[in-house]
Amino acid sequence: MTTLKVGIIGTGLRHGTPGATGYGMAHAHAAGYEASPDAEIVAVADINPVALKVFCDEHNVPRGYSSADEMLANEELDIVSICVWPHLHAPMTIKVAEAGVKAGKPIKAIHCEKPMALTYGDAKKMVEVCDANNVLLTFNHMRRFGAPYRKAKALLKEGAIGELERLEAYTSNLYDWGTHWFDMLFFYNDETPVEWVIGQTEAKGSPLVYGVMMEGQGLSFFKYANGVAGLMVTGSKSFYGQGAGFRSGGCGNRLIGSKGTIEVAVEGGPELRIRSEGTGGVWQTIELEPGGLHGSHLHVEAIADLIDALRSGREPELSGHRALQTAELIFATYESSRRRGRVDLPLDIEDAPFSEMLNNDDITTWPEAYVGANGIKLHYWRTGDGSKPPLVLCHGFSDNGLCWTPVARALEADFDVIMYDARGHGLSDAPDEGYTTKDHAADLAGLVKALGLEKPAILGHSMGGSTVGMAAATTPELFGKVLLEDPAWREDTSPRQAMSEEEREAWVHQRRDNIVAQSKLSRKALIAMSREQSPTWSAAERGPWATSKQQFSPNVVTGRKSKPRPWREIAAAIESPTLLITADIDKGAIITTELAKAAEELNAMIKVAHIAGVGHSIRREDSMHIWRW
Repeated sequence: MTTLKVGIIGTGLRHGTPGATGYGMAHAHAAGYEASPDAEIVAVADINPVALKVFCDEHNVPRGYSSADEMLANEELDIVSICVWPHLHAPMTIKVAEAGVKAGKPIKAIHCEKPMALTYGDAKKMVEVCDANNVLLTFNHMRRFGAPYRKAKALLKEGAIGELERLEAYTSNLYDWGTHWFDMLFFYNDETPVEWVIGQTEAKGSPLVYGVMMEGQGLSFFKYANGVAGLMVTGSKSFYGQGAGFRSGGCGNRLIGSKGTIEVAVEGGPELRIRSEGTGGVWQTIELEPGGLHGSHLHVEAIADLIDALRSGREPELSGHRALQTAELIFATYESSRRRGRVDLPLDIEDAPFSEMLNNDDITTWPEAYVGANGIKLHYWRTGDGSKPPLVLCHGFSDNGLCWTPVARALEADFDVIMYDARGHGLSDAPDEGYTTKDHAADLAGLVKALGLEKPAILGHSMGGSTVGMAAATTPELFGKVLLEDPAWREDTSPRQAMSEEEREAWVHQRRDNIVAQSKLSRKALIAMSREQSPTWSAAERGPWATSKQQFSPNVVTGRKSKPRPWREIAAAIESPTLLITADIDKGAIITTELAKAAEELNAMIKVAHIAGVGHSIRREDSMHIWRW
């Protein structure tokens, strides 16, 4: 029998080792191939040279590549394991399936980590492309091989709990962990398709898992074609177990029949137990070999099943078509939450509803609150609980706090990020007047005091940059490091500064009229406007931007009736280490090269970082720089 040649994309480092960013699932896949007499790992690919060398040395792999493309071009592979993060599952699977055919070296099978893909459209495409290229596709829902799950199904088939009526699952989220439990419910119910789903999700408290935002709490109720009801409850105990907590839950899976109940993965209890007429109505533990819920042997069995299916021509236990049922149920639950109604299957969407709701500002993951500051109520969103270094973000003219969403996402792991709505913006108070830079700076100082923040770093864009500069200059004792993203600092000779009183008054009236007219547009129209005006922005920018325009008070323009304090006086008074971030004038930036140079010469605490190729909204036009600031 010919030995199957195996390649692995994404070696990773084993969980817990220095530099590891995940569980190093490739090592588990490798164990499966190493246990099979029919397979040999001949090549692996990883962009991390350290992880690549460690893997090759540990598993005696003869060839390691720095890219998947290079490996596919140079090797004749029969099976490819894909062990990268979810956002790469679809592109890598499609690449592998098509690359073999194009090169005349067709791949026989792909074994991919779960979950399937970031969108339902991509999940479907993975299956379609593999089918079209005669590639056997499987996903690592390896729990199907666990003794507790298989014994639970056997008891069900034996009639131990009568006729199956309902299947339940309890876990942390629908997407990353839920993919296992949805898959197991299909397993218990013999792959019976689902007819409809009704679900709801709570975004607050959402964790980021392998680069994908999960719901903080969720509920999925669905009906199988054979009349069995399904239920998935997700969230951590901190969200749905307050106080005395639930008396139900407390297990991974529950099979409810007409004559009893089976529970799998009981919290603080056995791996499997049953309560039925046969047990006299009391719980009875089913004795099994230990380690059946999670053991590494499950990965070995998953690989063995794939190889056997490849040899025999049967459908593998972990087939892509079965995984697609699970993906459909996940995305249908999110879609039900988006539609606020029942979703009938087959699912007719291509995107990722939960991600789109976050991008469109329909939901957000962070708690919000109000604080009294400088005589008004300021509304803010906050990512942390005070245990990390504080970072206050100050938005620009007509924006709101959530316009910082992508930046906050990038930084919340390391900082306690506070995104507040300036007066007249978002959900903060909008008094008739008090909108000068001095007023905004006093609000910022009041916010920091009210929240008890200890020397927070402060980052401001445009108007917010001017606010941050003024606050750092007038109350230096309150702040740590200062970052200014193209602040509204202008020379007295600039057209804006050189206006006469009559011209300034006319300009203010015109801006007020424009603000009122814009606020009356629908979010859909505003999002379309942002696409037209700023085509390079990411989708995550558009929803918050549109919402902010509907919330924006025309009162804010009263602050533009008078000239601001000269920027040089402000820059000279800043005592904190300050980064002045500039962009290209010909693309709409405010800070000129001459002004930036003058700022550095004026104050040794100020350093300049120029981002080429972008305009005034630097972070929106070059989002990669949010990681480098």
